[in-house]
Amino acid sequence: MLSPGVIVYRDIPEPGPLRENEVLLRIKKIGICGSDIHVFHGKHPATPYPVIQGHEYSAVVEAVGKSVLHIVPGMKVTARPQLVCNTCGPCKRGQYNACQNLKVQGFQAPGVAQDLFVVSEDRIVVFPDSMTFEQGAFIEPAAVGAHSTNRVKSLKGKNVVISGAGTIGNLVAQFAKARGANKILITDLSEYRLNVARQCGIGNTMNILVTSFAEGSRSFFGEEGFQVGFEAAGTNCQPIN
Repeated sequence: MLSPGVIVYRDIPEPGPLRENEVLLRIKKIGICGSDIHVFHGKHPATPYPVIQGHEYSAVVEAVGKSVLHIVPGMKVTARPQLVCNTCGPCKRGQYNACQNLKVQGFQAPGVAQDLFVVSEDRIVVFPDSMTFEQGAFIEPAAVGAHSTNRVKSLKGKNVVISGAGTIGNLVAQFAKARGANKILITDLSEYRLNVARQCGIGNTMNILVTSFAEGSRSFFGEEGFQVGFEAAGTNCQPIN
């Protein structure tokens, strides 16, 4: 992408010889994240142009460096898109997502919207042949739902509300359900998104343009209320009265 709204397609040279710890991927499927759309419209504050987009993806291993031990050509894989320094405080704590020098491929570094892409072995995530490439491209956003629900000591038997029924909120709701939550309510302004959530097995939805959050949550949870809430809307404009 040269600038907001301007996408060009061009041939580029294939990557050069691999370093010892590198893996060459042939990209198969790429997901379009909400943040990618922000970049397209020039509304992502941390993305300079030009930029090659793409950070949710699946691929086949094409070749490996000579010191790569656990990855072999032909494997179905994805990889985490964060480039981290490994030297700052958060990195040393294993909290690489908060790296003080973080760059994310597709935003501050070239992304995967290209046929061939090189990553280091330590970032590779292998997935089974039983999964499709479309499913493999969902691993990165699914990891958000898995991680966020895992930050709660236990969801078993608890009532949960999720604000925002986009892809992330939908996945958070599904993981909450899988981890034994009692009642789950997901809210949004978009009836389309709420309908998708219902199709994915989240039966209890609420459009807060129709019903206020306070009224709807009281009606659904009763006097017991909810014990855990997840914010997946990324906005402060939802009415809560």
